[in-house]
Amino acid sequence: MNDKPEDKSIELTTDYAAHTINMKFSDNLTNDRERGYILSAAFFSFCAAQGLDKQAVIEMVSSHYDQFTGDNDSSLFKRL
Repeated sequence: MNDKPEDKSIELTTDYAAHTINMKFSDNLTNDRERGYILSAAFFSFCAAQGLDKQAVIEMVSSHYDQFTGDNDSSLFKRL
């Protein structure tokens, strides 16, 4: 019996002409919570690697969170 979980992946690509960042999820990565966990872990890892302190990350999230969750069609989550 295989007790190890399957490897999963997210591929990020850019399209500068369309001003987009595109995400492609592996076929076995269908759970939104898992997707969020992987993306948030990557975000916090990047912040740490850039030397941002906790307060800078809090301020960045606080300043831009509405861009992702807004009720209008400009929400970045609604465009994914």
